[in-house]
Amino acid sequence: MPEPVGNGSPSYAMDLTVNDYDSFILNGQRDDQLIRTNGKPGFLVCGPYRACKAGIYTVTVLGEVENSGAGAVVDVVCNSGLHELLKTDITTQAGPGLMTIFSLRIPQDVSDLEIRLKVAADTRLEFGGVRVQKRDIDRDYAIINKSYANDAHWSVILFGSYLTYVKPEVPFYLIIPTKDEMIFDRLFGSASVTGFVERLPVILYEDWVLKNTGNVPPAHFDGWHVQQVVKLAFSKLGLSRHYLTCDSAQFFTQPFDFGTALFRDGILCTTARPQDRAEINQHFIDTDEKCWLKGNIVSAGVAFDAIDEHFSPSLEPQKYHYIGCNGIFDSEICLALEARAAEFGYSNFCGLIAFSPYEFAWYGAFVTYCHPQVFKPIEPCILRPIVEPGQLLDGAAPTGQDGYFGYLFQKPACDVLQPMQTYLTCLAA
Repeated sequence: MPEPVGNGSPSYAMDLTVNDYDSFILNGQRDDQLIRTNGKPGFLVCGPYRACKAGIYTVTVLGEVENSGAGAVVDVVCNSGLHELLKTDITTQAGPGLMTIFSLRIPQDVSDLEIRLKVAADTRLEFGGVRVQKRDIDRDYAIINKSYANDAHWSVILFGSYLTYVKPEVPFYLIIPTKDEMIFDRLFGSASVTGFVERLPVILYEDWVLKNTGNVPPAHFDGWHVQQVVKLAFSKLGLSRHYLTCDSAQFFTQPFDFGTALFRDGILCTTARPQDRAEINQHFIDTDEKCWLKGNIVSAGVAFDAIDEHFSPSLEPQKYHYIGCNGIFDSEICLALEARAAEFGYSNFCGLIAFSPYEFAWYGAFVTYCHPQVFKPIEPCILRPIVEPGQLLDGAAPTGQDGYFGYLFQKPACDVLQPMQTYLTCLAA
């Protein structure tokens, strides 16, 4: 078995607990390890005046909001409160036990950093402290898993494998519908009790991500459409420069390092497989493979060509296939893609997905045609695909050197195989 690289807590973190804020409660009252609002407007807490180095950080404000955060504002200041670094409203709960999360850039060293929470008279919340996590600007990576109740068992296994095979400074964000929280809480609780996981992922609510990125989808979008919007919209939260999206029915069995696996010559790769346009389009016709385009079912080649035509005045004989179960995204390119969407008359990422629901194709085509200087294509699969349950032990196990760092499971395999048993079987292979 390969040597694990994870199973630790991220480094360079500053945890500010309720004890740290105890002397700085202004308009609230302490209740054990929480500070509650008491109906008085103003700053619930100020302080706690910590020295902090220049850099980029992820700030997580812990606690629970009872009434949609009415009137609650977080501001980050220094120099005796005279210099404001950031201010953000708490409009809705970001995730379980997490009021909000945001990126913070500190341009120079400070000696008295304050992370304050201001409330209105009718605000009802419980404040549980703050975590300040420093990020490496040159290695600013994250893993994103958009999941649902039906895939919750797989998500637990994926996260457990991440803890073992991915460096702990790479955060893992699990994005779920609010209504599915209980099943994830139960399954991760069981995994923690048994020792399968030593800590929990950062769980964000799907609705919070969409609202805070200005990408609330239309009512007719189903879960398949919404998860594509989430994968693109995550870029707007500012929580990571580069990120890998993982479907739930996947796991790592080999050490995975972003820098060596996903970068070439210092440039983030794009999952793209070169193909002859005429040949692949004829293949789609011969096999009757269909895709969605403007609400209609058409030949797959027609849909993908329509996406390419947004970015290129002519379709070259060579095209690229961008579809896979993992997406590699550069947040700055995603932001530029959404800006281009506005030029097409689409309001946001939702407009792109409404036209043709293939997020990897939109991102890949945009890089290919509009940012060729950073187009470094690699194969779409970084995990060995298993479609049929009987294929599990066919062939050699992933080694990392072969480009595969674990397994991904598609239908029908993901519906038939038991997640934990499958993971243990693959580790023993």
